[in-house]
Amino acid sequence: MAALRDALRRNALIHRISRLGPVLTLAAVYFAAAKLALLLAIPPGYATAVWPPSGIALAAVLLFGNRLWPGVWLGAALVNLTVQASLPAAVLIGTGNTLEALAGAMLIRRFVGLPRVFATGEDVLKFVAIAALCSTVAATVAALPLTVVHGLRWADLFSNWWTWWLGDAAGIIIVTPLALSWRVREVEAWTHRRRLELGVLAGLLLAVTFEIFRGDPTAALPSLPLTFVIPPLIIWAAFRFGQRELCAVIAVVCVMAVWFTLNGRGPFATAPLNTALLLLLAFISTIVTTGLVLNAVLRERRRAMTALARALEDVREQAITDPLTKLYNRRYLHDVLPREIARAQRVGIPLAVIMIDLDRFKRINDTAGHDAGDDVLAEVAAQLKRCIRSSDIACRYGGEEFVLILADATRTSALRKGEEICAVMRQLALKHGDHPLRVRVSVGLALYPQDATEPDALIRAADAAMYEAKAAGGDLVAVSRER
Repeated sequence: MAALRDALRRNALIHRISRLGPVLTLAAVYFAAAKLALLLAIPPGYATAVWPPSGIALAAVLLFGNRLWPGVWLGAALVNLTVQASLPAAVLIGTGNTLEALAGAMLIRRFVGLPRVFATGEDVLKFVAIAALCSTVAATVAALPLTVVHGLRWADLFSNWWTWWLGDAAGIIIVTPLALSWRVREVEAWTHRRRLELGVLAGLLLAVTFEIFRGDPTAALPSLPLTFVIPPLIIWAAFRFGQRELCAVIAVVCVMAVWFTLNGRGPFATAPLNTALLLLLAFISTIVTTGLVLNAVLRERRRAMTALARALEDVREQAITDPLTKLYNRRYLHDVLPREIARAQRVGIPLAVIMIDLDRFKRINDTAGHDAGDDVLAEVAAQLKRCIRSSDIACRYGGEEFVLILADATRTSALRKGEEICAVMRQLALKHGDHPLRVRVSVGLALYPQDATEPDALIRAADAAMYEAKAAGGDLVAVSRER
């Protein structure tokens, strides 16, 4: 018992350690991303125009569950402790960031699902709305410690709340889809041409974004109208690539836009800071939403087209297939036989048509019932499929009659195949309840071009031979006598 208790304690300890690892990893990633983001902090140094850790936290909770919330809290508390130098404030702000991630994850699971790749454009719009809503949590919770620590006036408090909300919303909108999409296994092979296209697109986006946002806002030629060059490139990415590549190029564009704007460059820098941040968020939200919605709609369209093609194929299959035996039906036989004859004529090879009829099938229906008759038909069809090659065609002609089309078959090989079918049917030991079912068949065969050259004439010749076999007592093969 003591050994068992020790083993249980060790297992429990290992389990706790295994659960602690992801939490500490998330805390470290959160902390590192936050310290990098704070390089672009707006005075007094505790808010940024884009806060990537909010997107990282939400993605982690969505992907790995709410159990990772301590990692969010620990990373947020530590980074705020280095900024605020106040333990209570850091704890409270870390709590707000954690609640933000949990609230966002709850709303996304409820209204969107787990969008590793957004399925519809509506899901993208819901995600953006949830990002804007849950971002109010951290900003609101942080208002109290900011007021106490820095003694902010109400006007300054709202300004900082606004900046905090903008940063968290932008971080979620940019980073979360990117993090989620990288968890999706790649299904499409990357050709050299596709890599080249992505390189050209990325190069153009970088060059255009750099040219737009590096400009002097006081220049005679403003760069604001040039921002409309970026959406067509985002649309190109949405059309040609997946969500992962789209989010990656959007993230690079957004980072460049934020960097230049906070350094007083680009089309948004002429406005006051809060207005510039609002314009920046509008720009980021527009290109992210446009790209993701279009990408999702195109993906939804491709799925719909694939489903439609599959449905049409199913309808076609049902139209040419016998529902009971799963063989091709009479309609398909009349469609395919002329093509097979034309191919045989073009290649210069013979073609055999074998007509098969079950002997005394009416007796099976009368004595054992129609269900037993259906079972026999299905089993006969299965045996016929086993008897022929993949290049041959088996059809249910109607009732208890079947037709085989044998490509490149001589009279000798067709006769041998007919005798094989008779032998297989004799060996069937079928029962329906207490009723043993004896299966015998009459087989008639006709060849192209010896017996007939037209499809209908070839079927009639095989049918006449089959009735000749039946008239002779059945359970044998007869060859057409037509010339």
